[in-house]
Amino acid sequence: MAEKESKQHSNNDYEIMIVGGGPAGISTWLHLYKYNPELASKCVLIEKEKYPRDKLCGGGVGAWSPYVLKHLGIDLKLPCVSVSDIEFIFQKDVFTLHQPNMFMMIQRTDFDHELAKIAIKRGLQLYENEEFHDFTNQNDCVKVKTNKRNYTLKILVGADGSLSRVRRKMNLSNMNHLAQTLEIYAPADTKYDQEYDKRKITVDMTPQTKGLQGYVWHVPCIKDNKPYIGHGLADFRVYQEKPKVNLKEIFSKELQQRNITIEQKLWRSHPIRWPQKDDVISKPHVILAGDAVGIEPAFGGGIHFALSYGDLAAQAIINAVTQKDYSFTDYNQRMQSHLVGKFLAKCTYVASQLYDNRMDPFEAAREVFTIKKV
Repeated sequence: MAEKESKQHSNNDYEIMIVGGGPAGISTWLHLYKYNPELASKCVLIEKEKYPRDKLCGGGVGAWSPYVLKHLGIDLKLPCVSVSDIEFIFQKDVFTLHQPNMFMMIQRTDFDHELAKIAIKRGLQLYENEEFHDFTNQNDCVKVKTNKRNYTLKILVGADGSLSRVRRKMNLSNMNHLAQTLEIYAPADTKYDQEYDKRKITVDMTPQTKGLQGYVWHVPCIKDNKPYIGHGLADFRVYQEKPKVNLKEIFSKELQQRNITIEQKLWRSHPIRWPQKDDVISKPHVILAGDAVGIEPAFGGGIHFALSYGDLAAQAIINAVTQKDYSFTDYNQRMQSHLVGKFLAKCTYVASQLYDNRMDPFEAAREVFTIKKV
């Protein structure tokens, strides 16, 4: 898609590389373009796959996402289901949180592809099928090696997901907090699934009584122009010393209640990372963004975080270039002062209480999902 447009540049034209073409990576470039178009023109983004490519994700574009997209001048026109209600279930109790158009349920395949196309139209140089391999710091630059070429840059941004290779090559001492997930999509069955017709999301927290540090979700969506339900489970393991639960057993029972018999070998799974406040997220010439840093560990909100990580990273890049200081020693503090860091701290506290049975599940839901205008 972008290779043809990108060949007109040589490797020496670039000062900045973003690794990863998901929401965090594309958002970083879009924010950079908004704040400093000249600097954005010196940036290249590499994506190891070719668009459109799929990603495991609930697909909810919500919270403050609309404000970020509006700030970037983006009006997405994608197949979606607009959701105004989240129904939280805990044992026999039900709590419904209502906010008009709270979530736009999309397919990540479409969402990521559309963001990339918008960025390319604004001038992004994007190389698909190019995979990051390694980097080394040399004097006042960073040398980057990919499967296709070598680069000499000023700044490297790792926005390459929970299993970030950039982060691994940074050799950080951070603890690896990974939430386990399971997910499938199935055609909406009106006899068992109310989510599509009622335009609601269901969050079942009842399995917490069995030791699950997470929840089961059922979300409406459109897939192949047909009504589908995304069914998933997340276990954040905030308290790793507590006994593990059988995720497949819990998920199987949930699916059986909905008359779903998809074989386990067809279930999808991908770990998602959540950070701690003192995590190292930068080194000289190198910063992390998006899932490479982590999502919040209470309910795992992701897309709105990813979009805002882009703002955080872009501002840090501009400051580094302006000050000619590429140490990024203040990057963690910048994050703590940013909306991303503040909300992450709030959600981390909620998770610490919720998954130690010290907070009512519905109170936790209100704390995380009641979003005021930003």
